[in-house]
Amino acid sequence: MSKTPVVQAQQKWEYLYFTRKSEPALYNELLVVSQEGWELVDTHYFKDPKGVMTWIAFLKRPCSGAGPTPGLAKATASASEAALQERPDEPKGFDLDGDVFEVKKE
Repeated sequence: MSKTPVVQAQQKWEYLYFTRKSEPALYNELLVVSQEGWELVDTHYFKDPKGVMTWIAFLKRPCSGAGPTPGLAKATASASEAALQERPDEPKGFDLDGDVFEVKKE
């Protein structure tokens, strides 16, 4: 009698992070995204590039293949591209304006 090994696929995750300037704003956003299946992994309180103390939250959820949560981006892709062209000193693929900082795919 031979035994057949069973190989299970490793869980795949998708990740999200966002920043908020205040604890109440962070808490309210966490309430929203938790309803979409996101689980809080960690938070940090730090000084952003503009010198403002800011909360950043890191979240994960099992990968659904759907991509990032819509509605968290503050600007459209074309507005983000325009902002990058206006500020050539910023790293490409980052939108550092506003309350939400997200990595943009190109």
